[in-house]
Amino acid sequence: MTTHEDVYECRYGWTPKAIRKRRSAVVGVGVGVSALVVGAVSGGVLGWVVVALGVLAVVTAGLSVGMTSASVRGGRVALRVDAEGVLLGGYPLRYEQGCARVPWNEITAVELWVQATGGMPYVGVHRLTGAPALPSGTENPAAIRAAERAAGRPWELITASRPVHLWQLDTQLLLETIGRHAPNVVITVDPAFPSDG
Repeated sequence: MTTHEDVYECRYGWTPKAIRKRRSAVVGVGVGVSALVVGAVSGGVLGWVVVALGVLAVVTAGLSVGMTSASVRGGRVALRVDAEGVLLGGYPLRYEQGCARVPWNEITAVELWVQATGGMPYVGVHRLTGAPALPSGTENPAAIRAAERAAGRPWELITASRPVHLWQLDTQLLLETIGRHAPNVVITVDPAFPSDG
């Protein structure tokens, strides 16, 4: 996280939560390898089932660590607040397609909210009606309705939000920086929003 008097910036990287998941994946690999050994020694149908479960555990854990490692490489910007506005970084595996710069003259409010299903915290901006569309990933009405139900928020906010995942948020510094650059912007913090992001 970079903070200057006029800039608040967070970059993707290894957070304590991501490190815990990595440790869990290592445990998963250990369990999977143990299952492979036990299954191979046991033989028979039950042995093959245990071997299959072991392979599944190893592959799943390996994919988890690989995806997280690919996501945090390069330390790209996840969120930046400066005199020009808010930069919503793209999602790590398709960064360029999802990156969006929202100028202050398009922002009416900033909302720190929590997804209704799953409890993931998000940082989002409410924009003026008629502002240019942000990258959304889908135009499918059924997918949009499903996303709105899961989030408990309107689609316009969902597309102008980023999950606090694989980066750390200092809520107080974020709010102070917004207050310096856009004192008229309304700030809303969901009571369920974690204090440390």
